[in-house]
Amino acid sequence: MTKSMLLRSALSRVSVLSRNRLIGPGLGLVLPGAETNRSTALSASFATQDASEGAEQAGLSKLVVFGGRGFVGSNVCKEAVGMGLTVLGISRGGTPPMLHEPWVGAVEWARGNALEPQTFVRHLEGADAVVSCIGGFGTTEEMLQVNGAANVSLIEAAKAAGVKRFVFISAHIPNIYGIDSVLGGYIRGKQAAEEALRTHFPTTGVALRPGVIYGDRVVSSTLTLPLGMAFKPIEMLIKRIGIDQAKQFAGVPLVGAAFVPPVSVETVASVAVRAATDPSVPGGLIDVWELAGKDKL
Repeated sequence: MTKSMLLRSALSRVSVLSRNRLIGPGLGLVLPGAETNRSTALSASFATQDASEGAEQAGLSKLVVFGGRGFVGSNVCKEAVGMGLTVLGISRGGTPPMLHEPWVGAVEWARGNALEPQTFVRHLEGADAVVSCIGGFGTTEEMLQVNGAANVSLIEAAKAAGVKRFVFISAHIPNIYGIDSVLGGYIRGKQAAEEALRTHFPTTGVALRPGVIYGDRVVSSTLTLPLGMAFKPIEMLIKRIGIDQAKQFAGVPLVGAAFVPPVSVETVASVAVRAATDPSVPGGLIDVWELAGKDKL
């Protein structure tokens, strides 16, 4: 399937979602039934066994991480290596991240373009789970491609390859008036990918919806941005207010976005790997509020 065909496919899915009223301006995709008792089930799963035990019980060994070289993806790879998994990190360049840490050498790095299935399908052979950290900004068309069409392509290819579980790093969309006019491609791309996940992995696909993700972000071999210095205090302040109270405030137009808690990249990575390896984690959504309720797991 060509890039243009993949893009048209993503746009078609978004059109169907809109007609079915599953999409609202500036709002996230609602997966029918996904929220029912989800928090209780997820909390019980994380409380009863650690990540390595979950992977062992599931008999998992190979995890494929798309976007493994990036900020979130590299942390997912690091977390998975720590669990003793065989980890394959895929990116367009095929090179490891600019980090001098022992876990980097434990990951197999490969080249692949999510919009060109022939470049990555062979890497899905024998894979037990996939985590997609692919996403980004740009023009409307670019955002539809990278957030939507690329992830739809991965999800469909993973299903065809017999992959057991699929985790997608989606995003929480704040309640800001007019955000759809600025980030429409980003929002609809994420929505199309979530819909594809629900269709092809209805019980074993998990979409994470963090808001701002903070941590030490490596920009170059000489520059690392310590984003935690800016966002960790905000996260702690919101936790002091109380997650439930902050969630109510977040629904208020204009000012509500200030109450959406930032989440550490370590927490996102930990939850993503658990969702990919632990069969007791139910399919559906893990929203920013659930993520905010957890520290490094």
